[in-house]
Amino acid sequence: MKLPESLKLITDTLWRIETQESFSWILEDMLTPSEITDIADRITILQMLKAGKNQRDIAETLGVSVTTVSRGNRVLQYGKGGIDKYLP
Repeated sequence: MKLPESLKLITDTLWRIETQESFSWILEDMLTPSEITDIADRITILQMLKAGKNQRDIAETLGVSVTTVSRGNRVLQYGKGGIDKYLP
């Protein structure tokens, strides 16, 4: 499946979720524990970057590569702005 069709399928499916509890159950059903923690790390990286933290410090604090943190920085700078609106 190509990216546009994949995004549509995922969006159409997730859009029907009615509660936060149901959303959590779906994530647990669909993703491995490692994938869930990777996504949480990415969100934390974005939060820390928005707070002005240094990329190397973020990498050391979270135990991830500087490359991973740099990717998050590119998302904030050049992404479509989707995640930026919903960061806690």
